[in-house]
This record gives sequence, C-alpha cells and structure tokens, in this order.
Amino acid sequence: MPSVVSQTAGANKGLKVSDGSCTPQNPDPTDPGPGPTDPDPTDPPTGTNLSIGAGADGSSKASGTSYGNVVDGSTSTYWSPSGSTGSVSVKWGSATTVSKVTIRLASGSGTIGSYRVLNNDTGAVLASGSGAGTIGFSSTSLKKVTFEITSASGTPRIAEFETYAS
Repeated sequence: MPSVVSQTAGANKGLKVSDGSCTPQNPDPTDPGPGPTDPDPTDPPTGTNLSIGAGADGSSKASGTSYGNVVDGSTSTYWSPSGSTGSVSVKWGSATTVSKVTIRLASGSGTIGSYRVLNNDTGAVLASGSGAGTIGFSSTSLKKVTFEITSASGTPRIAEFETYAS
C-alpha cells in the first residue's frame, strides 16, 4: 500500500490513480486467515436456502416479532429476542445436512457481540464467533440448528437465518 500512495499522491503526480491491484506488504504471520468458523464473505454459500419452508422456534421473542420471520425469505421481517441475548432455531421433520448458515440482520439492528451455532439434536457447538454473515462448519446431519446470541450491543434483529448444505 505505501508504494501505491507514493506513486499516486502528492504534488506533481498528475491525476494518477491506482489500478486497484495490490497485495498486502506485511501480512500478519499470526493470522491464519479465514477459518471454518469465520464469517467469510469471500466463501458464500451455494445451493438452495434450506430454511425456506422449514419450521422455527427459539428461547424468547420481542413483542411484534416472530420466529417464523427468520425463515420467510424476506429481509423486511425479523425476530428479536426479548432482551439483548437469546436463541432462534431452524428445524426440519427429518435429518438435513448443513455446513453453512448465513445470518442477515434487519435495518436498525443491534450488533451481535458473540454467538454460538449449535446442533440442537446433540448440543454440540458447531461454530462460535461474533457479528453476522456466513458461518461455515463441518457438514452435519441434524433436525434442528440453533443460533444463540450470547452477547450483543442493543437488541439484535435477525431478518433471515439461512441454512445451506455447502
């Protein structure tokens, strides 16, 4: 980045602009990069959103919100916990294989500080982290997957809880 700045910024440089092709000069050797539980926008889910037509439930809901809003395919409806933390689940009548979930927040939402993605059938933690977005984990066959908000700033508004096989 410093070389781009020195080539394009300052007096007597004309109207030079960067072509956008740059690489990190000093990558952080302690950062392993996106891992299996990182919300990673460069690794979007593929295939069908398995949540559409599935059931939904949870631990609590704020007045005027519904669990079903997270599986309706609309980002204009949402579920919120009755406080800043809580959980919402997607459930199927038979075992379904899932390896990614995408959490989409509604406008005006609080920020998710930390979360856990749980296999509700076994109680196993599939992933944990912070924020929203796409979360990947080992391919798992289950009847119910839960997104548990363990800390938040404000009240989160989950517009969609999408699930994908890959």
